[in-house]
Amino acid sequence: MDIFFICTRSITFNTFLKSQAKFLSNKGFNVKIACSDINNLSSQSDSNYEIDFPTKYIHLINILRYIKIFFQIHNLVKKNKSSIFYLHTPVASHLFRLFTLFYRLKIIYFVHGFRFTSQTGFLRSVFYKTIEKILSLKTNIFITINDEDYNYTKNNLFKKKPTYKINGVGLDLNKKDFKNKIKYKNKISNIIVIAGYKRIKGYDNLLKTAELLKDKNLKIDCYGYGDYSEFKSIKIKKKLHNISFNKFDVDLKKKIKNYDILLHLSKREGLPVAVMECLIEGVPVICKKIRGNTDLIKDGFNGLFVDSYKDVSNKISYLNLEIDIFNKMRNNAIKSITNDFSKKKINQLVYEIIKKI
Repeated sequence: MDIFFICTRSITFNTFLKSQAKFLSNKGFNVKIACSDINNLSSQSDSNYEIDFPTKYIHLINILRYIKIFFQIHNLVKKNKSSIFYLHTPVASHLFRLFTLFYRLKIIYFVHGFRFTSQTGFLRSVFYKTIEKILSLKTNIFITINDEDYNYTKNNLFKKKPTYKINGVGLDLNKKDFKNKIKYKNKISNIIVIAGYKRIKGYDNLLKTAELLKDKNLKIDCYGYGDYSEFKSIKIKKKLHNISFNKFDVDLKKKIKNYDILLHLSKREGLPVAVMECLIEGVPVICKKIRGNTDLIKDGFNGLFVDSYKDVSNKISYLNLEIDIFNKMRNNAIKSITNDFSKKKINQLVYEIIKKI
């Protein structure tokens, strides 16, 4: 059986989905990939297929691009009608289902996070919910990764569809991860940020946070994919020496344990891998109380919630004053990640779900 992993960019497959693809391949599936930049895929194959999904804002208003995408999807589906189409990322998932409305296909949508949340404005929420309800008519199975999206999908579509909830894309875990030895720390001084360089990830507020913390002997190191030139120029303009912007580091997992706190000011999430990776290394999280974060963080147990970037300084000051509480949070962080978050466990769950289509 052929299965197409479909996502907007190769980075989604390369970063999060390779393990699933390998697992399914070992189970007898013929794995193929469709995205906008197949030359950047880590798994090169003649059977991979290019679809010019919009990757920049200017692409969203290019009518000719949509016509090209329509024919690309049409040609793909026409030759592979009996395949399973395994959808990832909102843009690719929306366009693929929209342009195949009149086909009878096997479609599984892995929801990394709907474009709407319980905190989204009314008009924007109605717009995206309407799209999702209509396109759900062309979706056989939903796989969700947080409570909010799961409950929405179970209860609010035009027609109920099989819906499952799993713990994201999974982590590379072993027994040693659950036995991490935490050395007592006397203060918080090093803060890490792991997020793509987009405004939705909260970098505007992060820079404001750095400004508030500039006299507190705290260092903020940011790692992520994308172009950080916009944020670096603001840093230079405001003369902020306590924050650095770095490209994503493939060895970042080994360095996380050297930090004291993960600062996560993202405005919208699915189930953030960065949060999970930091928790298993005993690094508590200061974050917004949003979908995805609330599935992983218990306030005062393995992290702290903030309503605004203005609260970050006070939270860090509190933990520095109550250093025993901070060190207890570090131990709790490891305890909050179980084997249910392992890629091995999640890959098996995904395989069992796909077999049901």
